[in-house]
Amino acid sequence: MEGRKITDSTYPGASQEAVERTLRFALEIVSDGIWDWNIRTDHVKRSPGWYSMLGYAVDGLSENVATWHEVIHPDDFERVMRGFQAYLDGTQPLYAEEYRCRCHNGDYLWVSDHGRFVEFDEEGRATRMIGAHRNIHERKLAELALQQKNQELLELNRTLEDLVAARTEALQQANRALAEQAALALRLSETDPLTQVANRRCFERQVQAEWHRLQRHGHPCALLMFDLDHFKRINDRLGHPAGDRVLVAVAEAVRQDLREVDCFARWGGEEFVVLLPDTDAGAALSLAERLRLTLRRIDAALPMLLIASFAVGAMCPGEDPVALIRRLDDALYLAKQQRDCVVVC
Repeated sequence: MEGRKITDSTYPGASQEAVERTLRFALEIVSDGIWDWNIRTDHVKRSPGWYSMLGYAVDGLSENVATWHEVIHPDDFERVMRGFQAYLDGTQPLYAEEYRCRCHNGDYLWVSDHGRFVEFDEEGRATRMIGAHRNIHERKLAELALQQKNQELLELNRTLEDLVAARTEALQQANRALAEQAALALRLSETDPLTQVANRRCFERQVQAEWHRLQRHGHPCALLMFDLDHFKRINDRLGHPAGDRVLVAVAEAVRQDLREVDCFARWGGEEFVVLLPDTDAGAALSLAERLRLTLRRIDAALPMLLIASFAVGAMCPGEDPVALIRRLDDALYLAKQQRDCVVVC
């Protein structure tokens, strides 16, 4: 009916009064209450069903637009007015809102509200609007209860997700801490506490790994062993703390001349050993000579020159690591007879 006035021509053979009476009957059938707004006079006529729905006496409220301010719930009012104004301005094709109306007993009832322009003046301006209310209270309460339940479930799900995430992070942190502790324990178990180089246990494990690598792939590997000459004199004359400082200085000096892949270990007392992967006997001999000269230059505040005896040997495919160490140890014994030299086994 939008865009034209309800007239007799709309329903041929019927008077204006009959047409409007029929329209009201139709609206009352499909709604719980109707309203009729004369925009020119601001008068609003409401059906008896509308008053009955809210518990008021018929015509018990002022018949004007201001009545909506009295009955619409304050929390719904601005939203409803925005929708209503949007329809009046033509930015919305229809007016349809759901809101709470205050009943005569003070309670609020959820209603749906639909309205349309039905009459216009000669310039096309709306002069009359008719609308219908329906009681949707039970449906709306069920809908809101479902929304509340869904929100609670959503919040519960988020809480559970947060708990799972927190527990997962805690477990990951615990696993990382355990892994770090295990790695630290392993390092400590394979590290000489004084010099902070590898200990004998770590060196023997690395030798076994390189021996198997030699058997499978034929990669060369060499070892060198050295012993500080006259170290007993240092301990006897200057004391064991001075001897410890010398061992630490030696370890630091030698470590600077080695690669990351090399395994440098304290073999026992003042004796050290170096595992040299992918290195032949000639390269190991050159390194041993360089280290021998390096040790002579160490400034350890000693009254005597610091010297060492070296033994160098290459790993052989048919020789087990125990035999290799024994051969290297024999060569070092020969070097100790001469002092400050390198012997190749």
